[in-house]
Amino acid sequence: MNAPEKNVVRLALCLLVVGVVVRILPWGLPAIEHFEVGESFIVANEAPVSGVMPVVRNPPADSLEVSKIDSNLENRPPKERKRAKKVDLPVHINTASIDELCALNGVGPKLAEKILDTRNALGAFKNAEDLQKVPGIGKKKLEKLLPGLIFD
Repeated sequence: MNAPEKNVVRLALCLLVVGVVVRILPWGLPAIEHFEVGESFIVANEAPVSGVMPVVRNPPADSLEVSKIDSNLENRPPKERKRAKKVDLPVHINTASIDELCALNGVGPKLAEKILDTRNALGAFKNAEDLQKVPGIGKKKLEKLLPGLIFD
């Protein structure tokens, strides 16, 4: 038996053991007794109507929590996702912002901040050797960065 076959057998045995443990444990797994949907909830342990759909009942009259939750959800404004700014490579190193620098391979927010600080302190980068003055950029990091950079 080769290595991939042994891995499949090990996985099957692990799944078998997990299945047996879950099945035999005295406390079992928590079950969902009912599922609330809008102004109705679905009861799990009742026979389905017409053999297909589960039984849907109106919520109890004393259940105020459901109405509070529903009213809060209706009044919320829709969430807006922040979209990352699309950055076209190569990047002009002397005019790039933090977001544009973070798009480069191997550059995170901290290194981008260091690049901006060095650019502000020493002036524009004229060549790759000037970029090595930034703390955290060595020869290997510079080799990764150069394909995505343009020096003015």
